[in-house]
Amino acid sequence: MLKLLKLLIKDQRIRLKNKRFLCLGIALAFFLTLTPVPMLKTDTSTLPNVNTGVASQNVQKMPKSASAGTQVNPNLNALEGQAQDLTGRLVVKLSPGTSPEAIAEQVKGQIARKGPLQFMTLALDSSRINEVTEELKTIPGVLSVSPTQKVKLSAGGTAFPVADPHYSEQWGLSKAEVPKAWNLGATGKGITVAVVDTGVDANHPDLQDNLVSGYNAITGETGVSAAQDNNGHGTHVSGIIAAELNGAGVVGVAYQAKIMPIKTMDRSGEGTDDVIADGIVWAADHGAKIINLSLGSDTQEDILKEAVQYAIDQGCLVVAAGGNKEDSTNLTTITYPAADPQVLAVTATDENDHLASFSLNGPNAGLAAPGTHILSDYWKNESGYATSDGTSMAAPFVAGVAALVWSTQPDFSADRVRQVLEDSAIDLGSPGRDSSFGYGRVDAYWAVKFADQPESLPASANVSWAGGILQGGTTTTPATLTVPSRAFGSDPTLSPKVEITTPTGIAGLPSGVNPIGQPVSVALGISTSVRKQLQLSMTPDYKTFAPDSSHLFYIYRWSGSRWLKVGGGVSSNTVTVGITEPGIYQIGSASIPQGNRLAGADRLETAIQISQAGFPDGADTVILARAEDFPDALAGVPLAYKYHAPILLTNSTSLSDSVLNEIKRLNPQQIILLGGTGAISRGIEQELKNMYNITRLGGANRYATAQQIAEALGMTGEAIIVNGDNFPDAISISSIAAQNGVPILLTQSNNVPSETNQPLRKFSVTGTVAVGGEGVISANTFASLPTPLRLSGQDRYETAAQVLSAFPPQGGITFLATGENFPDALTGGVLAALNSTDLVLVSPTGLQGKEKTAIQSWNGQKVVAFGGKGVVSDSLLSYVQTMLQ
Repeated sequence: MLKLLKLLIKDQRIRLKNKRFLCLGIALAFFLTLTPVPMLKTDTSTLPNVNTGVASQNVQKMPKSASAGTQVNPNLNALEGQAQDLTGRLVVKLSPGTSPEAIAEQVKGQIARKGPLQFMTLALDSSRINEVTEELKTIPGVLSVSPTQKVKLSAGGTAFPVADPHYSEQWGLSKAEVPKAWNLGATGKGITVAVVDTGVDANHPDLQDNLVSGYNAITGETGVSAAQDNNGHGTHVSGIIAAELNGAGVVGVAYQAKIMPIKTMDRSGEGTDDVIADGIVWAADHGAKIINLSLGSDTQEDILKEAVQYAIDQGCLVVAAGGNKEDSTNLTTITYPAADPQVLAVTATDENDHLASFSLNGPNAGLAAPGTHILSDYWKNESGYATSDGTSMAAPFVAGVAALVWSTQPDFSADRVRQVLEDSAIDLGSPGRDSSFGYGRVDAYWAVKFADQPESLPASANVSWAGGILQGGTTTTPATLTVPSRAFGSDPTLSPKVEITTPTGIAGLPSGVNPIGQPVSVALGISTSVRKQLQLSMTPDYKTFAPDSSHLFYIYRWSGSRWLKVGGGVSSNTVTVGITEPGIYQIGSASIPQGNRLAGADRLETAIQISQAGFPDGADTVILARAEDFPDALAGVPLAYKYHAPILLTNSTSLSDSVLNEIKRLNPQQIILLGGTGAISRGIEQELKNMYNITRLGGANRYATAQQIAEALGMTGEAIIVNGDNFPDAISISSIAAQNGVPILLTQSNNVPSETNQPLRKFSVTGTVAVGGEGVISANTFASLPTPLRLSGQDRYETAAQVLSAFPPQGGITFLATGENFPDALTGGVLAALNSTDLVLVSPTGLQGKEKTAIQSWNGQKVVAFGGKGVVSDSLLSYVQTMLQ
């Protein structure tokens, strides 16, 4: 329906007591006593040649082809007035090729505007709305019809005018460490931010040199002064983003960014969603990288949703105010468009990092930012300054920080910029993402640091929250340890001492494993668990041991009683593995397996064969899952990899002698049971408890079990999402998830269960990989995930091919498993991860076309099948081996 939208400012009654500007010299001198900055004046050498004079010199009538064909009927365009009855309007979505004029004539209505995105707005007598709505729904070419609905302005509270605008009053800049980001060279230069609002004061001395040509979506005119502000709100928002560093007035977060003024709201701060959608599309089509929407409504109709989607598809980052509580409304949660999961929703904080009393919250909250007593540029009959409260002020603060990040990393995508902002936010409230602060309060300094390349550090160094790369080891075995951002938790003040040293007196590697170079010792200097996987690379001097085609190289870790294989399986000189523990690590070479099949008489016996191949010297941990059904174990492979553990299978009610004997051979210190007592009985638990330490990870259902596994894994930042009823997608990604230390969470097709949503929020997941098409993870479910990427095909084999293409193997062995039954691939996922490679799911009829394309470049790979000849035939095995040779 046609929506009358409101500005999300806490107060519209802003009064300027003194509208005169301070002397430039005095203001500059005062500013320089407050903070060192990288530049003392705006660099105007690359500014576009725009006319910031009077409107009559710079207004152009929009050609019919502009803004996706938008045309405005001036006789029906009276948004600036208060007398027009907008209840007689309908927004109509048309199919391609359908004539708006013909539709209007058929229902005896007038076209108020048409475009963008094949929408038109019809003006009718309000008494005919219901009748025409039903008639339109029957007309071929009409896709949707929505009636109008008015929304009141968000108002209340008191705004405080400022007579002498000083930088010291811009408390949000210091709170979010913006000056420290400036000192890193981040200024917003080269980034255009569209302010879809009431327009911008084209003559404001704090903004005029930072403006590019804009658009008045109400009248259909283009140019800077066509979007002249006549309310003040848009100017205030623009100043927060990009007020110039010129010594006068205030300074914006990204003081060298450009503002694209898009006027969609009238002098009273109201607008309709068809006009706002037009402005969003125009901004996306004319070079805006960031679109700020400090406006909102309690619902979102198709036209605004499609406009936002269009902007995102064009590569824009869309930032929106979360909304304010108002006595005159019953709003209780974040408003639209901020509530759209693809929009970055912003709540407001005060000077004490508390949620502002007026700020709405809700599960869609993405970030928080300063939003109380915010000083910025203003317009009230002439240029000036004022302070105000609102999520309207918080959203442009985030947009400004986004511009800082993007200006330092111009090759980043909008998704990558958003992830950096979320990853680097200061966690407030409940741990992880919560409904008040989202991922936390935005921080400009850490955002720019997180976006940059990790700092290069010596072998012993204190590692900051942004991470770093330590160079250590010995002359014969150089080592590199890459510590990602937030690896040690959510406390930005924590900078533990990390060291790479050379140990002495260490026992030799297991029999049959040749030691290469010298071991290294990694100390992490923290008492808590690592929250993101570290990457350890070792490159020994191979002069003492020449690589040959019969060996692969692995990294082993000394557990205190035995060497555990961490990963590798490569033939290259450098071996890189993910680690989560301090300890002693060494490279060893092992012979490539002679056989080309790991198979037993049944799935239990095949799991034992895989365990013996991957863990010939035992393991400190064993993971046990039921053999009859697989969902409890779908999420188990990353956990098994973390603990260097095999996955064994059992019947639900009894342990077979062969499984029990394999557990005894492995001689573990602990056993982890996956699933509740319905999956693995209490009798089995009790039998094992007499000999080993037992931990059970089992919830009321498969989703809850996956949640518990994710809790035990303890990794933050990323997750893989698969359908809980669609096993092959989980199998195809399991090895990749394990190698990267990423949990596998389960979802339903049309709903993300609470058991999955909880770890997504608790572990501050900012990026997800969804495996499977819309038949298993619907478009709406996908859109609700944090910054999602979909890997999918027409069937399980095409989906597997997408996984193989996205994550090609580094190791020297290719593992094949049937795509029709999954226990062999489930237990084999750990072995694949230990060998830095993928699982290739094969059909009984052979390799599918896209899978064949994906793996045909994997030259020189050894091929090993999981399971007997009945699931992976000898002829198929031979065919793949020949292809890879």
